Amino acid sequence: MEKNKGSCSILRSLKLNDIEETLSEAYHQEGSGRPQRKPIGIFKALIIKRLKQIPSDRELYRRLWNDEALREVCDIEAEEKPYHPSQLTRFRNRVGVERLESIMNTLVDELIKKRIIRGKRVVFDATFIKAYSKRDIHDNSKGGLDPEARVGRNGKTYELGYKLHIAVDAKSELPLAVIVAPANDNEKKHAPELFKKSLTATKKQIKLLIADSQYSCKSQREQANDAGLGLLFLIRLIRCVGKKGC
Repeated sequence: MEKNKGSCSILRSLKLNDIEETLSEAYHQEGSGRPQRKPIGIFKALIIKRLKQIPSDRELYRRLWNDEALREVCDIEAEEKPYHPSQLTRFRNRVGVERLESIMNTLVDELIKKRIIRGKRVVFDATFIKAYSKRDIHDNSKGGLDPEARVGRNGKTYELGYKLHIAVDAKSELPLAVIVAPANDNEKKHAPELFKKSLTATKKQIKLLIADSQYSCKSQREQANDAGLGLLFLIRLIRCVGKKGC
């Protein structure tokens, strides 16, 4: 119970009325197409998934069966089943990318006002997302059923998927901005846009930027200078114990 206190208290502190209205726009209010479950409850479950770093929808489903605190904060009644992974998928498809990004910006703005997010120190990083598709038989570099997916580096191997480029508030470890791109895109390609989104989200409060050197590019440095940032660092942490030349 105690380990859920942080994420649940953050969720309870947020005003979600406007977000609930935005989510409801994706559904018919009468007749066919009405949601069987409250969209805001599903949305809360997906937030909990991210805050607690739950790796999959199935694992979230399992935890919602067994954890009363999570069930309560996600609006699941005692006699109700948790939100099935198929419901979560339909929810994402109905609400769409633009609405979700707008909702994320609203949440970040509220978290900054409550000083849960400070936005002074920001970290850029990328994580690999595996595509649910096999490679195209005519073009081995992209997906068959998912033609926007590309083959890119995932650790020491190459796989088909995407890169999620994330700007995170260093103090709270909460996301400020995200960009989803094909896995073969270099970080430099998306660094300026990620930086622009981060500046907007933090109301230009960034004082220190920490990122892998792959995110360092001329256009981003020019953006920082134009924004009047007093201090900007791009650093790369390399573990080189035992390697020659270190």
